[in-house]
This record gives sequence, structure tokens and C-alpha cells, in this order.
Amino acid sequence: MSAPLILCIEDEPSLRDDIAAELGEAGYEVIQAADARDALERLDDRRPDLILCDIVMPGMNGRALLAHLRSARPELNGIPFVFLTALSSREQMIEGRRAGADDYLTKPIDYDLLRAMIAARLDQVARLRSAGGREAETDALDRLTVGVVLLDAEGSVRHANRAARDLARVAGITLEPRVAGTGEGGRRLTALIARILSGSEGGAALWLEDHARRVMVLGRPFGAGPTRDAVAMLTLSDPDRQEALDPAVLRQLFDLTPTEANVARLVAEGLRRDQVAARLGVSPNTVAFHLRNVFDKTGTRRQADLMALILSMPMTWSDP
Repeated sequence: MSAPLILCIEDEPSLRDDIAAELGEAGYEVIQAADARDALERLDDRRPDLILCDIVMPGMNGRALLAHLRSARPELNGIPFVFLTALSSREQMIEGRRAGADDYLTKPIDYDLLRAMIAARLDQVARLRSAGGREAETDALDRLTVGVVLLDAEGSVRHANRAARDLARVAGITLEPRVAGTGEGGRRLTALIARILSGSEGGAALWLEDHARRVMVLGRPFGAGPTRDAVAMLTLSDPDRQEALDPAVLRQLFDLTPTEANVARLVAEGLRRDQVAARLGVSPNTVAFHLRNVFDKTGTRRQADLMALILSMPMTWSDP
């Protein structure tokens, strides 16, 4: 198991080095940043487990950096953010809390207190993630444009993602408390589910039609599925509907930086490199640099291959 990663943002070099040394001895990995701009660049490359940030810094101060991250980088909201400051008045602490900081440490730094606070914050995050594990799993299913319906041993619906609910309405299927349809299609669907739950078939498929729309239903049992009490899964898909991945999913799947993910997305839309550069407000050379990294990480060699890869993945995106 890798050591927790701490991002320390402090404009005083000697103090920054001291914090890094203390935390390194305590078993943490530390990334150092001299100011907010430096920190933002480092956050493009790695996701820390906790952020320590001085409030008073040249350029963008700590409060402004925190506000920027909360609005522009919501995927980082679960990372504890701790202010470091020489000002310990009640008003300063209240302002820090209002800005969204998770904790507050005053200078000169008590390193025993710092280590204890970091350990407590990381433990709190671990417990919250453990408690919310199932919610996180079903939230991931909601990103799919393919409909996913999880069934228990009795055939009751344990979870149906957004796409499944949308496609079920198109196909005239009800999902609560059990999957059911009308007419001949409904009878075939009931029979398919019965075969899947009995284990007599490893997988089965059928088409359901409603006027001009068709929905493909695939069913399969599984032993260790996304949720502990689900024993089978139905997928619903519309062959006329195809969307692509959002940047957050691209980052997770291929370990891309935020900029690389946006470059990949725009390439998948069919934009040329100069158009990608214009959309992102960077130079074509910068786009080419990021695109080379994307090719390396995704195992592709050409833009056409990258487009095919991304468009083959059944997940949605939303505009940044």
C-alpha cells in the first residue's frame, strides 16, 4: 500500500522543507509547491490525499485558491484542506471555516499536532469512503449510457441506473419492484429473467420494440457483482444512441491529467489540433505535447484510433 500523499503549499522555502522532512519521517509522501500557481500545476499531475496551504502567499492567496478549487475542480472536494497561518484570531479562524477549510493550524507549527491532525483527517476520509462505498458504486453506474439493472435472487430490482430508467420508458418496461413488460415482449422478458436467475443460461438477449424505437436487452448472471446482494444483471441499450466519456472518467480510466482528458475529448468530437488549441486557449504545440501523452497512456497511435476508442465506451460527458 502506497504512503498517503500530502501537498504542502508554502511560500517560505525553509518552513516548506521542514514540513516535508517531518511528514516524510512520519511515513507520508510530500509534494511541495511554492505558491498557488505551482500547486495547480501539481494538481494536474497527481491527486493528493490531503492539502496543507498557507493563507498569506504572493499572487493568489490560500482562500482564493480554495475557492477556485471548490468551483473549478469539484472532483477534489473530498480531499481535506488545511490552512496554515501565523494569524490565530477568532475572526481569522471563522473566515477560514467559511472559505471551506477542513481544519486550521497556526504557526509556529507544532509538528506533533500536525501529524495527529493529518492522521485524524485521513482516518475520517477513509471511514466516510467505506460507509459510502455502495453509493459510490451505484453513482458510477449512473454515468453509463447503457442501462444497467441489478437483480437479486428473487428477481427484485436492487438498482437501476438513469439510462435504464430512461430506456425502460421507451420500451414500455416497469422496473419496480420487478422488471415487467406488456404483451408478447413482456412475456419474453419475464422468461429471459427466469432463465438467468435459474442459472440455466449464462446469457440471453432479446429486442423490445415500441413504435419506431428498439431497445436491446441482455441478461447475464454473475457471482461477484457491483453490489453484494445482486446476482444478475440486465443491460438495456439503444443502437441509435451513442455518446462518449466525460473528462473525469477519462482521467480515471487512463490516468490522464485534466488537460489531457479535455484534449482527448475534443479530439473525439472531431476537432483538428488547431481547433482544440483555440477551444482550450493554448498553443497547437501544447496540444501536440498533451496528445502525445494521451497516445502513450491509451495505447493508441493516431487521432482516428483515439476517437474510435473513446466513442466505443458507453459513458456520458457534461460540458466543463
